[in-house]
Amino acid sequence: MKTFISDYLLYPPILTDEQIRALTGALKNGLFLDQPVPYDKFADITYESEFNGLQLPKNKLIKMSKKKHVDAFFKNGTLQLGTFEYYRNHENEEVKDVEEGSTILVGSNSKNTAVITITGGFDHYVFCCFDGEADQEIIKKFEYDTYFEIIDPEGFQRAISQKLNAELSKQSRCLYRDDKVLVSQVSEEFNFDVLSSHMENLGDVSKFFIKHKRFQHQNEFRFIWKLPNDIEKPIIMDFPEAIKFCQRQKNPSPT
Repeated sequence: MKTFISDYLLYPPILTDEQIRALTGALKNGLFLDQPVPYDKFADITYESEFNGLQLPKNKLIKMSKKKHVDAFFKNGTLQLGTFEYYRNHENEEVKDVEEGSTILVGSNSKNTAVITITGGFDHYVFCCFDGEADQEIIKKFEYDTYFEIIDPEGFQRAISQKLNAELSKQSRCLYRDDKVLVSQVSEEFNFDVLSSHMENLGDVSKFFIKHKRFQHQNEFRFIWKLPNDIEKPIIMDFPEAIKFCQRQKNPSPT
């Protein structure tokens, strides 16, 4: 699988929270590692455990879209699933996120702590939703005009996963941070000596649910599906089995 690695550092197994924030802050800001890191350059880090309990939305879960696409979904189950590369290069600034798929990972076991800057997820499809009541201002920012509600997120995810024959799927609310740094524990058998795509496993798929704070108003809840091969472009596909887990906007705006 395609993976891009730009930094890789190996340290003793026990690093304090402050040391991790300093190291990752130095990487993020291009600072020398043999010099003290100013506190205002320390990174904002996220622990894998912080995603516990975020698998369901807090509020109504809606998918904003254009009316013709909502009609196509409720007729045939037609959906577009995106990719991280698609969102990195999107023309709409409200949708575009150049950091999608890119993370600083910190993985530890009793032998080592590794710090790596990595871009991956080239084998994942993504479906982004809004966790909350419909906000007409945000709908317009995305250049949409309506939405539909996903009333059973787990059923919706399973239906799409089965149709894709996905190796793995996950759903979660996104966490918003100043920096995209994920701190995790890895198995004692993890091989720190070989730089390859397996380095993505220094952090679990939670890394794909960290977003920069500038997107916090989007209240994003996302679904991801991992396939056995890299994906170049978004896919438009019919998922009729997913329709029953959704409902139309009850009072659609006049068009």
